[in-house]
Amino acid sequence: MNTDPTIAPQTQPAERLPLGLAWLALGAFALGTESFMVVGLLPMLAADLQVSATRAEQLVLLFALSYAIGSPLMAALCARFGRRPLLVASLAAFAVITLAASMAQGFAQLALARVALGLVAGVFLPTASAVAASMVSPALRGRALAIVTGGGTVAVALGVPLGAWIAGWGGWRTAYLLVAAVAALAAWGVAIGLPRGLASAPAAARAPSFSVTREPGVLPALLTTVLWTTGGFSFYTYIASFLSGTLGFGAQGVSAVFCAIGVAAAIGTATGGWATDRFGADRVAQGFALMLVMILAGLSFSAQMLPHGLALPLIVGLSALWGFAGWGFGPAQAVRLIRLAPDRAPMTLSLNASAIYLGIAAGSALGGMVIDLIGVSAVGWVGATCQLAGLGLMLRAAHRARAARSPSTSPLAA
Repeated sequence: MNTDPTIAPQTQPAERLPLGLAWLALGAFALGTESFMVVGLLPMLAADLQVSATRAEQLVLLFALSYAIGSPLMAALCARFGRRPLLVASLAAFAVITLAASMAQGFAQLALARVALGLVAGVFLPTASAVAASMVSPALRGRALAIVTGGGTVAVALGVPLGAWIAGWGGWRTAYLLVAAVAALAAWGVAIGLPRGLASAPAAARAPSFSVTREPGVLPALLTTVLWTTGGFSFYTYIASFLSGTLGFGAQGVSAVFCAIGVAAAIGTATGGWATDRFGADRVAQGFALMLVMILAGLSFSAQMLPHGLALPLIVGLSALWGFAGWGFGPAQAVRLIRLAPDRAPMTLSLNASAIYLGIAAGSALGGMVIDLIGVSAVGWVGATCQLAGLGLMLRAAHRARAARSPSTSPLAA
């Protein structure tokens, strides 16, 4: 007779992923498309709103700051509400604000809309991840989170270039109208597709916003997220300059590499979710972090040390692998944070989202400094250093966890 409780009897049907996860992923796709689409629309926005390119770039910063600062605060304010109505309301609000943004007649109106969109996105995305994790057993948690985060990944791979194409055909306002329609569709889908029994966050989740960082291991894990995104975006922000400066790529070559990264990122997200369920969050996160160290170091090594004919296929291949490993890390890291404070999952995931956007800003700044001081070919080295520091934090946390479980650490054993 099988006495292992971790092995299900053969007669029990395998657990299936709920269809409601697809609606959450569609919501993440709408939010991700709007948040990243703006980067490709900046020249068009600057011309239409009659502002400088530098001022138009502030639209990106405003959304990032609004999300990073507002997400944990909004999570605390909304903790008492039921999660299903909260998800529906946040998506509906996102659709309405995006519709209003499409009718903006000046820069100030669009800037205000982007701040509001950042706040609403900071409510929906962490809540959607927490709900996805709660809808399945721990054995499927990684795959459930990968489906939701995969919506954002698909937005980077397909939604952003599609939005840019639509804007080129019908103007940036048309692109915003279509994003608003997708968000409204996702709100309707979440309303009918999620179970009505979803409760509000546990009482523990209603404690002060940052008190969860006092839980053992949470703060180092959040710092790991910052280092992961800092290292990744010190390269990704300047990938066009990297490819043109080291390989002489033009716009078409850069677009092809972006497409390869997007496809690899989608595969990496799915693989990361499956591997997290199969091998455990710690092993998968450490494995992807080690891959990122080697990939980013390999990019700069290839650009600086190898002849052009050999460097070209290596850099293109490593760029795609970066998309695979960079996005594969996300589901495992989310599961690690949920495990550290299960009763406060919405808050920890909100702080994790803030850490991501903080890392994006830090990576962009750090990469720019390296380019000014050394050159664009060196951005891989600084990215690899950040990933190595994050890997060190994870290995230290794993060592402490093993020591805490080991009987030899007790006073009697000593």
